[in-house]
Amino acid sequence: MQATNPRKKTSGRKAVTKRAALAGAERAAPGEAAHIRAYGVLKEAVLAGQFRPGEVVTLRSLAKELSIGEMPVREALRRLTSEGAFESLPNRSARVPVLTRRQVEQILELREDLEGRAAALAARNITLVQIEHLRALQQGMEQSVAKGDTRTHLSLNMAFHFEIYRIADNAMLIPLIQMLWLRMAPLVANMVPFMTTKGGVFRKVAAENHDRLLAAFQARDPLAAQEAMSKDLMGLTKVPGYWESLDLTAG
Repeated sequence: MQATNPRKKTSGRKAVTKRAALAGAERAAPGEAAHIRAYGVLKEAVLAGQFRPGEVVTLRSLAKELSIGEMPVREALRRLTSEGAFESLPNRSARVPVLTRRQVEQILELREDLEGRAAALAARNITLVQIEHLRALQQGMEQSVAKGDTRTHLSLNMAFHFEIYRIADNAMLIPLIQMLWLRMAPLVANMVPFMTTKGGVFRKVAAENHDRLLAAFQARDPLAAQEAMSKDLMGLTKVPGYWESLDLTAG
């Protein structure tokens, strides 16, 4: 898989975002405000890695892609900008932030704390049915990486993690975790070539840490779950080439 230029809008994103918009429209509750739908679709697109660091978007282009008016899109962008997913620019446009290494390290430190706490809570609440669901997601991840389908792996990985945070049953934690994921998601998408070239190491790190999480949940061990989540979040940073694979700015 070849790396794409992160500064350019990817041609495939329009189709993906449009499909997400149509799916969002189908799921929308009757009478749901357009700006709420636009916010949900754009947020899902950011989390799914459909944007790249430094990418510039305009109200007009997004409104056309989403088949939603510019006013709802403006409100959605305003909310996502306040959450750190975009930066405001002149001329009715916005840009995906480009982070420094120190900023990424700070985000990971916060994620380690919050997501480790959520894993510990989940270990107390989790049921056998939920463990089996997580196990099925993990099996899907392993199969997707074996096939070289890294983007499917990223999608399943997000589902795996947010299922854990949902099981944690702490309504205050999830928005904080989502905000940090929004900041990291464009960088994670840039790691696809790295994860492909380092496939064996990536599979080993990802599978071992998720297996540790599942074992901790099976044992109902909050401390072990917290430690496993920490290893999962920080493990790839120790792999040679990790930091070079991110699109970081100097600082």
